[in-house]
Amino acid sequence: MYRQRPSKFNKVLIGSIGILFGVSHIALILEKSNRLPIINLPVGPYTTYQVDASEFGYKISYMANDPKVLTTVTNSETPKGFFGNKKEKIIIRKEFTMNGENKTSDSSKDASQLTEEQIACYKIEGSGESTGRLVGASMGVKAAPAVTNIPIIGWIAAGWITMFGQDKGADIGGQIARDFNNC
Repeated sequence: MYRQRPSKFNKVLIGSIGILFGVSHIALILEKSNRLPIINLPVGPYTTYQVDASEFGYKISYMANDPKVLTTVTNSETPKGFFGNKKEKIIIRKEFTMNGENKTSDSSKDASQLTEEQIACYKIEGSGESTGRLVGASMGVKAAPAVTNIPIIGWIAAGWITMFGQDKGADIGGQIARDFNNC
């Protein structure tokens, strides 16, 4: 009729067994999950590796100094045209090894050989610079007397204006010659 209440000892015993059972299962799960190896590979800016690990073993593919050939690409824009309102895009691509040696992708073609079109463009640009230098110098000579009256440095300023006119005339003359001949 009346049932006897469980004692505190029985409650503690059953609770302890339950906790022990739970902790052992958690430890078993953690032990199973840590069966994969811990691998410390030397890693640098030019290394690659691939690790395939499973419960049956592991496989490592490691390459130092990878890639063997490095490539740099530099993009820049320079002003082009008579007044510098056009932009010319310049792309420079260089390949080299870790030791700094230059690599060329096509060894059959000598990169130092100029085409006939490039030679003609250089000649056209040179003649334009020569004509522009002559015109710039004559403009500078016309402007030089305005500064010769400056005390002490007047004679230097007159020469500087003539030289500046020559340089700017050469730049403008060469650019005009290239633009007119589509170089």
